[in-house]
Amino acid sequence: MIPTREAVERLTQALELRTPIVALFDTAPGADFAPTIEAGGRACCFAYYQRWVAGETVVVRRGDESFSAPRHGCPGMQRALGFSGAYPPWMANFLTDGANGAPMGEGLKASPELAAEFLARAKPPRPQGDTMLMGPLRVERWNDVRSVTFFADPDRLSALMTLAAFWSGGDDEIAAPFSSGCGLMWRELQNQDRDRAILGCTDIAMRRYLPPEILSLTVSPARFEKMLGFPDSAFLNREWWGELLRARRR
Repeated sequence: MIPTREAVERLTQALELRTPIVALFDTAPGADFAPTIEAGGRACCFAYYQRWVAGETVVVRRGDESFSAPRHGCPGMQRALGFSGAYPPWMANFLTDGANGAPMGEGLKASPELAAEFLARAKPPRPQGDTMLMGPLRVERWNDVRSVTFFADPDRLSALMTLAAFWSGGDDEIAAPFSSGCGLMWRELQNQDRDRAILGCTDIAMRRYLPPEILSLTVSPARFEKMLGFPDSAFLNREWWGELLRARRR
């Protein structure tokens, strides 16, 4: 069922959410997404966070294979969005020790072998065309949405995680996989063995672009629809949630 603006507003009001809800759209740019800005150079998609806050949508076009001089945003983002299925032969070293001709070593895994295991599992998604859009949720383009990402402080993130698991008796509805920040917005959502919400903004390379208190939760369109339908008896309408919000205002 296509979400309504009223349902989205009901949730954001209950959360007192002031940060953006960003959707990933698998479509070409158009008037519905204005104003837009083109991803360019080596820019990390999170460098556009304040543009999302301002209501702008980032257009990411399928780029070339150049790592040193890309034209359409970070090469890692190109792969995370499925515009390139292959990694350079030195990628495991890029994540670790900088050997094998890698332009640098990030020291993110204990060995190239472990990094290679991660890369082998990081299967790219399959976009429909040559552009993906990242920007404020537009329910009128719901059929083009591939994921929905909430940016939130710890209080609201806790509420969102609780709501994402509201209809489950299990304890594993939320996953926190290792990945690039952009990978956590779609690729890792798709690579779970079943539908889980993804805790994001845990990539230290991209955190500089965000306020220090902000993390994210990415959910599938189906889970987002369910979250919007929370009953009036749910915790968001209970006194202890109100008590927390009042305590933060003091």
